[in-house]
Amino acid sequence: MGFKELGISAFLILYGGAALIVWRWPQGGNATMSQHVAASKRLVLFYILLFSVVLSLLLLFFFYWFMPMLHISDWFGVFIVIASVTQYACTLIPEVGGWKTKYHRFLAGVSAACLIPALLVLFVADSVSSAGRFLILAGLAAMLAIIVLLIRGGGKHKYFLTLQLGYFAAFFIPILFITHTL
Repeated sequence: MGFKELGISAFLILYGGAALIVWRWPQGGNATMSQHVAASKRLVLFYILLFSVVLSLLLLFFFYWFMPMLHISDWFGVFIVIASVTQYACTLIPEVGGWKTKYHRFLAGVSAACLIPALLVLFVADSVSSAGRFLILAGLAAMLAIIVLLIRGGGKHKYFLTLQLGYFAAFFIPILFITHTL
């Protein structure tokens, strides 16, 4: 397996791990992934391991295949590194209440927000096809719509988990499309 395949592998591992958590330890659709795993220390450790694997694969994919292949600006990498570091920090500070919830949500917000400029950097790359640009715009529109829904709901929504998973899918789908059309 080369670096190119690490992107789809990371995506499948992430969504497979999320599905396992939600199926095996359900907390309801209004709970975030972190709230699902905060139910036990074993789950928190599983979540840390899951993101250790996924983020490692993604960083290898982005820096050793995706960015060089598409000649993407280094700014893409800057936003991806910030998103990855803050996402990993989220796994280390589960949403269990008090100061941990406050810091977890701040870090999660920074991580999620960094994905938007990363897609914008990708959008302006000369090597991205028209179809890729269309999917990037669709992904950005979906991400912004999810942000608006959550802001209007005061950070709560009865389908929060679906929105959370949809947000990351809106980021990954254009990247996976662009990857597999090269």
